[in-house]
Amino acid sequence: MPAQTIIKLRRGTAAAWTSANPTLSAGEMGIETDTQRSKFGDGTTAWTSLPYTVGNSSGVGTIDWNSVQNKPGTFPPSAHTHLKADITDFAHTHVMADITDLAFPPSTTLSDTAPASPAAGARWIKTTTMQEYVYFDSYWVEI
Repeated sequence: MPAQTIIKLRRGTAAAWTSANPTLSAGEMGIETDTQRSKFGDGTTAWTSLPYTVGNSSGVGTIDWNSVQNKPGTFPPSAHTHLKADITDFAHTHVMADITDLAFPPSTTLSDTAPASPAAGARWIKTTTMQEYVYFDSYWVEI
C-alpha cells in the first residue's frame, strides 16, 4: 500500500476558539466546527482579532462592511429621478415612473403588445425594445 499523508487542520467550536484565543502560525488555518467559518493566522494576531475568511462549506459567508472597497457613500443609495434630456443612452435603466418629464402624444401607446383596435395614425412604442410604430393602412409600420 502506498504511503498516505494525512493533513489535519486545527479545529474546534467557535466558543472553544474564543475561550482559548490562540495565535495561529503564519498561514495556519483554524476551523470552527459548528459554524464552518475559518481564519488564517499571521503568526502574531490572536484568534479573536483575526478576520474570518469569506465563505463556509456552502460558499456562504459575510464580509465586514469596512472591508468593502468602492462602495457608495450611503447604503442603500438614495432614490433619484432623471430628466429626459439627461439620458444619453438606455444602458442605465429606470421604471417609467422615475422619469419626471416624459410625455408622449395622446395617441401613443406604451406596451409590449400592439393595441387591438388602433385608429389610423396611432403610435405604439414597444416597451421591451423601445421600437416605435405608426398604424398605417391597417398595418403597424416601424419608424
